[in-house]
Amino acid sequence: MANNYCGIDFGTSNCTAGWIDDNEPQLAMMDGDSPYLSSALYIERRKAEDDDSHESDEPYLNDSLSRLLAQGATVHLGQAAHQLYSENPLGGVFIRSPKSMLGSRLTPAQSDIYRQICTLMLRQIKHQAEQQQKTTSKAIDYAVLGRPVHFQGIDGSAGDERAEAILRRAAADVGFRDVQFAYEPVAAAMEFERSLNKEQLVLVVDIGGGTSDISFIRLGPDRMFRQERHEDLLGHAGRRIGGVDMDIKLAIYSLMPLLGRGTPALNGRPLPNSLFSDAVNIIDIQAQENFYRPQTFAEIQQLIAQAQQPAIVSRLARLYQQHLSYYLVQAAEQAKIHLAEQPQSQVSLARVDAELSQMISTMQLDQAIYQELNGIQKLVSQSLADASAKPDCIFLTGGASAARGIQAVLKNMLPDTPLIHGDRFGSVGKGLCSIAARTYL
Repeated sequence: MANNYCGIDFGTSNCTAGWIDDNEPQLAMMDGDSPYLSSALYIERRKAEDDDSHESDEPYLNDSLSRLLAQGATVHLGQAAHQLYSENPLGGVFIRSPKSMLGSRLTPAQSDIYRQICTLMLRQIKHQAEQQQKTTSKAIDYAVLGRPVHFQGIDGSAGDERAEAILRRAAADVGFRDVQFAYEPVAAAMEFERSLNKEQLVLVVDIGGGTSDISFIRLGPDRMFRQERHEDLLGHAGRRIGGVDMDIKLAIYSLMPLLGRGTPALNGRPLPNSLFSDAVNIIDIQAQENFYRPQTFAEIQQLIAQAQQPAIVSRLARLYQQHLSYYLVQAAEQAKIHLAEQPQSQVSLARVDAELSQMISTMQLDQAIYQELNGIQKLVSQSLADASAKPDCIFLTGGASAARGIQAVLKNMLPDTPLIHGDRFGSVGKGLCSIAARTYL
């Protein structure tokens, strides 16, 4: 078969595409001079003077977004999407981490919306790869797409099948003739295997933006060119626990109190939490639609009237009016990234209130993501039990694997096992290049 294939990491946070060139994985430039395309879209609204549809009265996604897509609205991807959202959050619909929605219980209308979103992203990925692929046809017809062990986890294998179906349909829409899927942690293992000079038992810990996948796999230089590796996969576990979940939890527990969460009402009891949580739960369609419905503003005004500190709760109204949900979660994400290297991080929320800021510590982060850390520990235990063996090393990959709390969990469980840090953002994509080459060459 001609060299018209690619391996695609369709990630929750970033996407890559590439192939094997001179026996080395080669990632195409996806966004300027970066091999990473941020998984973000900004879909422009029409200017107010041209729009008589009263955009603000429409549900956040179902009607508003589907109508914009049907009208062929201008769509910006990657860093351009982030920039435009930063400059004008009300000028368009901003979607971050669409992969995190796949596999969840979507209505038929929502499934169609996310198929269209995935199509937009895959079309850009395919186009960028084709501009740099060394083929005579200038077309890439075949692809291996990475996928987590479980996309969502609510409906198990049924949710996984729905997610794959959405991605497969989107891939067909952009012109791929054939698409195969490969587990992301296995792809990361394939990339790590290239560095080994002897056989090892490796626990691959892939903590991405949307999922945590743990694989216990036998790797080595004498095995890396085998087509079938099923017998080498000794243990495998995954759940929808990812970096975005951690960002949301950090936003809820460390930032939303600045907007009134947990503050007292006039009766002395804490104000209800639901609106504060819905405001930043950016990977829950129902939560976001619930928060951005028109009647929510009246509910926020009621909270302000009930609050002992109404000036603080009024910041929640500002978040609602300016559509700043993603802004808060991104602020939490940046704090999480900084806390991987330092004990504290100063977070500014100037777009909510000019002087508003918060200092967050690593202890606060660990407390906020306690459930996520506990879930990852259970996944590791499951993989170790399936393998009935001890690993020679732990290979860490995925953006969220940098969190100190995750590394502390692993060191506590396997204190004498070395931690090896891979390319946190590129290991899966590079491994998929190798799998795609074996599949289509």
